Amino acid sequence: EAQPSSSRQRKCTTVAVGGMAAGNLAMALASPKAAPASVSGAGANEPPRPIVKLSDGLVQNLAVGKVYRDHKGSVSGMDFTYDGLHLVTCGEDKNVYVYGCGKAARGRHLRCEKYGVSLIRFLHNDRDCAVAASRNETDYVLKYWDFAENKYLRLFRSHTAKTTSVSPHPYEDIFLSGSEDRTVLLWDLKQDRPVAKINGQGPSIASFDQQGLVFAVSVGQPKLHLYDTRNYAKGEFICFDMAPHLRGGDRRAHHVTFSPCGKYLLARTASQLILLDAFDGELICEYPVAGQAAASSDAAAGPPPVPSFSPDSQYVLSGIPGGDVHVWATTNARLVHRLEGHTVTPQRAAFNPAHALVVTAAETLAWWIPESTPA
Repeated sequence: EAQPSSSRQRKCTTVAVGGMAAGNLAMALASPKAAPASVSGAGANEPPRPIVKLSDGLVQNLAVGKVYRDHKGSVSGMDFTYDGLHLVTCGEDKNVYVYGCGKAARGRHLRCEKYGVSLIRFLHNDRDCAVAASRNETDYVLKYWDFAENKYLRLFRSHTAKTTSVSPHPYEDIFLSGSEDRTVLLWDLKQDRPVAKINGQGPSIASFDQQGLVFAVSVGQPKLHLYDTRNYAKGEFICFDMAPHLRGGDRRAHHVTFSPCGKYLLARTASQLILLDAFDGELICEYPVAGQAAASSDAAAGPPPVPSFSPDSQYVLSGIPGGDVHVWATTNARLVHRLEGHTVTPQRAAFNPAHALVVTAAETLAWWIPESTPA
């Protein structure tokens, strides 16, 4: 049961989208608070994150080192701690597993019978704490979960439909959530009501950059709205229109991710995966995630796979309809390697932040490591 908040409740601020005169991009980028992320992705209060040295040779040597079949059904959420030592997964079977990455060993196993778990993210590089979104069809609660004690420290209720995204701040006690109820909410871990709300025109998503200085929001339209974390109440400081680069009927962003270096934004729609310049919104490249027929059938079957960056921002990877995971060079979409073996579309694929390891999730959880050291 959630514990009552002992802190004073902050009033929820409604933040507008579109047409804001809250400063321009040049001003935002000139501000020390909104400087582009460093390669380490470390914020002012956050310890530097270790960076693994990747190369085409190393990526091309990736092969399956271990396979887990713990989840009975699809894996819907997956996250690494910043130091790369732990991985958490959740699935439609209401199970949550925490793995140690050093030896690819399963550690904790927890269940959430009442609510289920659709999305899960670690908090503050802590293997024992996470924010999890409910899978319950009538109670769309978010949970601040202490794994060590296996109890909820707080329940967050405000969304009235399925949660579509969860993004914790890298070092402050806040997180963002998006929902099919057409809202993005900003939460403080110390209180059970949101402190800010952005109203949209459709299913909405949000994501912090890896320094926590800026966050990106998409609210049902083919646009990305960027906010200064410290001054969000003033509104967006820039908006990128993705419509000229998109095709098909469903052109809203299902996922948006900042690169660790802070220079790029990765946006996934139902049928496209595109890379934008994070400073001016210009299209850099598009990754061939599917043929037209495969794209339409996959979109009808469920949400598109969640893409991700390598920790050094050199590579982008994503599941592909049919079972493969493709690894591309970030800035030109050159196919570097194809990870083959899954029998269904991998919904999750991610590089470990600190080690030469990729984990992909489909009908199994596959751990990919270099077969040999490239020459």
